[in-house]
Amino acid sequence: VAAGGLITLIRSIPTMIESFRIGTKQIGKRFGRNPTESTLGKGGGFEEIPRTKRDLPLRVVGFGALLIALVMAFVPHLFGSIETTGIRIAAAICVVIFSFFFVTVASRIVGLVGVTSNPTSGMTIASLLGTATAFRLMGWTDETGMVAALTVGCVVAIAASIAGDTSQDLKTGFLLGATPKKQQIGELVGVVTSALFVCMTVVMLDQSIGLGSEELPAPQGTLMKLVIEGVLQSKLPWTLVLIGVGITIVVELFRIPSLPFAVGVYLPVTTMVPVFLGGCLRWTMERGARTKEEKQDRRDRGILFGSGLVGGEGLMGVGVAAVVFYQNYFAEPGAAKAGIPGEIGATWAGDLTVELCALGFFALLAFFFAHRCRKA
Repeated sequence: VAAGGLITLIRSIPTMIESFRIGTKQIGKRFGRNPTESTLGKGGGFEEIPRTKRDLPLRVVGFGALLIALVMAFVPHLFGSIETTGIRIAAAICVVIFSFFFVTVASRIVGLVGVTSNPTSGMTIASLLGTATAFRLMGWTDETGMVAALTVGCVVAIAASIAGDTSQDLKTGFLLGATPKKQQIGELVGVVTSALFVCMTVVMLDQSIGLGSEELPAPQGTLMKLVIEGVLQSKLPWTLVLIGVGITIVVELFRIPSLPFAVGVYLPVTTMVPVFLGGCLRWTMERGARTKEEKQDRRDRGILFGSGLVGGEGLMGVGVAAVVFYQNYFAEPGAAKAGIPGEIGATWAGDLTVELCALGFFALLAFFFAHRCRKA
């Protein structure tokens, strides 16, 4: 995964350079009192910027970024139970450096291709490797350093994800004729409000089901843990790591996207089986199309239907976790803790009839999926 992420970043260097060049040019042009509404024209006077090209002032963005960096550096417990100011400052500097580059990569790639092409996993792993290496050189190899490195990776991952989402929204707004400045204000409000509910949902999932358990595996979190512990405590199995790098290079030589391939390698088999079958279904639908227009139409319908399934599955999972959390919260003292799959899973485990019914429902879903894709 790290090799795939680095290859993706190397390929993005021309895009990063072009993005910085455009940004620097725009900063140099904006001399007016309200740089979001006027700019320096060719004749030396100020020209009004069209409404559809007005952004938040760069000084507001810069001040906000600086304020966040100062808060991370000097407010205790943002990077765990760290009492030493030096570690917090170093962690905040790592966040600023990695976010500065990876936000550019994420927003540019999403702007050019789409949000599904955002290489968040690779950028997060690269941030963890860089931060853990810096902490090891400074001697911060205890649990405090691990928590700080993990938090740095989380902040960078969130920054890159939000950058991609914002780029996608601004691209949509451009097509619809929206005002970027108002969209950006809406993005800030959305981030602040959603952060509370996302954290509450994660805590509820952990307390009701248990993150990392069989019912709710956390492969990405496990991978991050292995990377941090491996670098800080010199436990990284370098033989396996180098084998993984070699496989990534071979995959690239066969012109296969290495980062999605690497992400698929560390996901559990229970996750990869439906992903693989979904890929086979897409291949079948596209192969059966008679024209390019029909092929594109089937692809678009499949992506929309699949996105709905992913969103619905996530909402159902949170809903079930909420029920379990409610049962445990109001349970009598000493009562057995409710969980998933609980008694139902234990009763049905190994029941051939139940397994055949589940397989039948899966086949019906695939048939309905294919029918929706083929529908004119």
